[in-house]
Amino acid sequence: MFAIAITLLVLNLRVPHVSGPHVDRRLLDGLGHDGGLLIGFVISFYVIARFWLVHHRLSVLLRRVDTTFIVLNLVFLAAIVFLPFPTEIIGQYGNTTTGVVFYAAAFVVTAGLSAATWEYALRVGLVDPRVPPSTRRHARVRAAVPILIFGISIPVAFADPSIAKLCWIGLVAQRQVAARVAGGSDPG
Repeated sequence: MFAIAITLLVLNLRVPHVSGPHVDRRLLDGLGHDGGLLIGFVISFYVIARFWLVHHRLSVLLRRVDTTFIVLNLVFLAAIVFLPFPTEIIGQYGNTTTGVVFYAAAFVVTAGLSAATWEYALRVGLVDPRVPPSTRRHARVRAAVPILIFGISIPVAFADPSIAKLCWIGLVAQRQVAARVAGGSDPG
């Protein structure tokens, strides 16, 4: 599902069709016009790839699954597959409050579902009991970071959508934040 969602992201990108005189300038203008789509692609690719890594970590630590876990996981995967749609919205309407809020809200929901899946697995004993408490703490903090970053950007978008989008740069520090808050180094 993650690979499909990442692949679908690129379908939003279109090659500008230009001809006639001044092709270089018109092509540059066309690429600049689609700059929002490129930025949306990069951010979404990064975040979906992070979700993929987190999901993989969980799958390695699982010793069993139950029906509730499977349902949570399927709902989370549905949210992942939905993400190319808000990515196109942010690409085309990234300077609007509605576009930024819609995009951020989609990622808050997806991150919340990822966190809920992890938390459920940890609480009901689906995860190998030999997993150390530090790994469990890191998983919880790492899951909270995108919820907080995208969540904070939503009210900021009502004041200034451009500043709200700058909040998302904090996602790059996700591992470092988890290590600092949870204590010690990130176990992976």
